[in-house]
Amino acid sequence: MLMKFGFPDVDVWSSLPKLDTPIPPSPFKSEALCKFYNFTMKGSTPLSIAIIYFTSIHYMNEVVRKRQLRKRQANEEKSRNGGGGASGASGGATLSKSLPAAPWPIARTFPFKLFVLLHNIFLCIYSIWTFIGITTAIASTMDIFRFDLIPKFFQNINNENYTFAKLDVFFQSICDSRYGIFSRLITSSKGLHNLEILGYWFYISKFYEVLDTIVILVKGRPSSLLQSYHHAGAMMCMWAGVRYQSPPIWIFVVFNSFIHSLMYFYFTLSCLHIRVPTLAKKILTSLQITQFVVGGSIAILHCFVWISDLSLGDKIEEIRLISCIASPNQALPILINVAYLTPLTALFAIFYVESYFKKKT
Repeated sequence: MLMKFGFPDVDVWSSLPKLDTPIPPSPFKSEALCKFYNFTMKGSTPLSIAIIYFTSIHYMNEVVRKRQLRKRQANEEKSRNGGGGASGASGGATLSKSLPAAPWPIARTFPFKLFVLLHNIFLCIYSIWTFIGITTAIASTMDIFRFDLIPKFFQNINNENYTFAKLDVFFQSICDSRYGIFSRLITSSKGLHNLEILGYWFYISKFYEVLDTIVILVKGRPSSLLQSYHHAGAMMCMWAGVRYQSPPIWIFVVFNSFIHSLMYFYFTLSCLHIRVPTLAKKILTSLQITQFVVGGSIAILHCFVWISDLSLGDKIEEIRLISCIASPNQALPILINVAYLTPLTALFAIFYVESYFKKKT
């Protein structure tokens, strides 16, 4: 066995992260991309953008609600002028529960509708590309460990009677900081993107995804707390995972890219006025909730994983184990993600109940 489950490393969880930890070297060769990388890896960048985004959306929600109220009042006025006294009162009561959309003029234009369609198509294709890229990178890294690194390690320690399981290889690939999924081994040997690159661009995509919220506002609907909290928190979670190269961040990239592939495909169909069955919507929402619960649980599981130290060069009598979460810096993203996912899961559960159960009653 190359890995085992045990209690978390006390030293890792009893210390605070070092604030002066250097930013990982840029994986890019372009000077412009290197500068952009260093700027976006500063903690102040995602934090500032998240705060500005969240507060701006709160302000714009008030603007949109006022427009909705004016539209409802106009609708009620038309209803009264139409002579339907009793029905007008009933309609007003109904409208008070759900304000009508008050789209801005641009929302009715062809360029805007085309932009929304292309936006959803782009994010769908990008999510598929990321999902294929990260799963391929993990599989390729596992192959390097299975057929090269692990045999060489046991040969080096003069042990020819070794055995290992797929789970051993998987966690070695994920957790090994020197040869694993964050290293540039598969980039140099196989020309594939590693988690360092795929994770970084996935982090950057979280800034672009705020356009989802802008589209909702332009269409005359306020952004829900679920929407704004989801986007703001995702920026910080992905930043922390990539900035400190925390092994469990692979979960965020794999799970979220898969769900987003389905979600933006659904949005694309909606833009094309192709009806999607309610069952498909319920399944998509259920998958979103599942990714938070399962993903968060697997992330915590990494804290209990110990892998073999394959970097030892001398002959040794026994394998030395090291924690998958090797430093307080790597532990910090786990804490941030769990703290973020807990209320997010509750918000999605509330959305699920209100969308698919309350409508029936």
